[in-house]
Amino acid sequence: MIIQRTLTRVTAALALTLAAMAADAIPVTVDFTVTSNDVSNPSYSTGVLGSGYFTFDDALMPTTGNGLVGNPILGLPTLDLFFEWFGVSFDESTAKIGTLSFTDGVLSNWSIGGNYLPATCGFLRYACTSSGGTSPDFDALGSGGVGFTDAQRRGLAYGPVQWSVRSASVPEPSTLALFGLSVMTLGLVRRRRSIRL
Repeated sequence: MIIQRTLTRVTAALALTLAAMAADAIPVTVDFTVTSNDVSNPSYSTGVLGSGYFTFDDALMPTTGNGLVGNPILGLPTLDLFFEWFGVSFDESTAKIGTLSFTDGVLSNWSIGGNYLPATCGFLRYACTSSGGTSPDFDALGSGGVGFTDAQRRGLAYGPVQWSVRSASVPEPSTLALFGLSVMTLGLVRRRRSIRL
């Protein structure tokens, strides 16, 4: 009898835990492309397409659903990142999210940047493109474009950005409730069977 009560309580706790886990923050992925344009330094070709994506936890969104989080010096936790342009690629070990802006609970702007930290980089990371870094680096703004420099071609490649947020599948509250109810019902059925025996 005591064992059955314990099992029922464990089953109920498991159901509540699973429901809480499903309601936790979810990853958000942003896909983007950038094309170098005639504003670029002549050492870069125009019309060169770059592409990438980055992923962050939606728990970074302000509780009001509006505002800017992060800063271009420290950056934000970055779950995943990939960016390739002019034959150079970056991932979350060499770049990260700088800022995220939200309007009414929707991502409205963002910035990412490389992590290269040369002694001549006056703005720490994310702005070595302005300082003429000697290794590949970049800084980017979702609505404003991407600045890029590397050791072979000093100066800036600049291009406008197209971006979109991938749709994430989130369980509906009714689905979570039904799942929790079914697990709890299973526990009650087992309890009744043990009482009859």
